[in-house]
Amino acid sequence: MIDAVQHRPAGHLVLVFDDESRVREYMKTILQSAGMQVLEAGDGVEALEVFRVSKERIDLVIADIRMPRMTGTDLANSIRSDDPTTPVILVSAEGTPADIIDPGNGVLFIEKPFAPKVLLEAANQFLDRSVRM
Repeated sequence: MIDAVQHRPAGHLVLVFDDESRVREYMKTILQSAGMQVLEAGDGVEALEVFRVSKERIDLVIADIRMPRMTGTDLANSIRSDDPTTPVILVSAEGTPADIIDPGNGVLFIEKPFAPKVLLEAANQFLDRSVRM
């Protein structure tokens, strides 16, 4: 059961990309249980295409770092170039990419495996302050 305090950012649209469908489904379930809408992508190129089509509506991107066709850090850099207001949460079991992580500049890192509360707290860090139309 997810802590009710974590349900605040209802209605936000989040793009989740991970090449492992079970990990995407895990994140999707957590986010949807908190009232968020979720778009999914299975690799970085697909995620960038989805982002570019829907960027006016996407409030947050959550990306695995190790991905086929485009890494999560490359995706984060592309997204931040296209729209510097879109926050990105990078996830990985292999440690933090210190060169890109800057919560004050819209990029955060969480280590896999993570509990639902950790993902929601990271999302809330950005979504609580987002004022996107």
